[in-house]
Amino acid sequence: MPPAKQYGLFFEGDMPPRRSLRTAWLLALFLGFTGADRFYLHRPVTGTLKLLTLGGAGIWWLIDLFRITEEYAADGASMPLVGTNSLRRGLRTASIVLVGALTGALFCVTAAPVTGTVTATVTAVNALLHPAPPPPAKEWVTVAEASGTKPPGPVVTVTGKLHIEYTFTGPAVAYLQPVKGPALTVLSLVKAGAGAIGLTLAPGTYTLIVSTTGTIWHLTAQEYRLPG
Repeated sequence: MPPAKQYGLFFEGDMPPRRSLRTAWLLALFLGFTGADRFYLHRPVTGTLKLLTLGGAGIWWLIDLFRITEEYAADGASMPLVGTNSLRRGLRTASIVLVGALTGALFCVTAAPVTGTVTATVTAVNALLHPAPPPPAKEWVTVAEASGTKPPGPVVTVTGKLHIEYTFTGPAVAYLQPVKGPALTVLSLVKAGAGAIGLTLAPGTYTLIVSTTGTIWHLTAQEYRLPG
């Protein structure tokens, strides 16, 4: 083909092929992180840089979505992209919608931890201003006490594990009588004595019975449990 003259410029042979606006935008959208759109537009240097930086950490990727839809967008040979103005406006609108959706998603992802942090902070402040009462602690609770001047009475045990301390000035026998069933011997002394014993029995209510020849004596039954 003979050289052509247009506006004072000479072109040898055929005009270089023009690139599609639609194809360039789709490549920028789906393969922008690889620089495919730049290679398609005959821009290998910036395409390589875009590939190595993964789309400029996403920023370059977003910029190219809008740059391609500009009115005078061209390829590396300065040839305008093929596409109608309505297509150009539609792709720009799609770019705006995409950026808006990404911004909203990013806000939701980052707002959730912030909300959780704020909630945790408020909870911690409330805990400091209004501390919860400490949980009740176990302690030794006296469930029965009898002496020479205080007659025995009922024994109510929750755990069934009793610690009994006693002092007798003469022989003594002590029983625990359940509501039903035979009495349980707590201790049997043939002479005066003092000490402590541990006793395990079924939880419930018992009647303490003490028989002794001594006039001065004392017996206390305790168990380790929550008070009350």
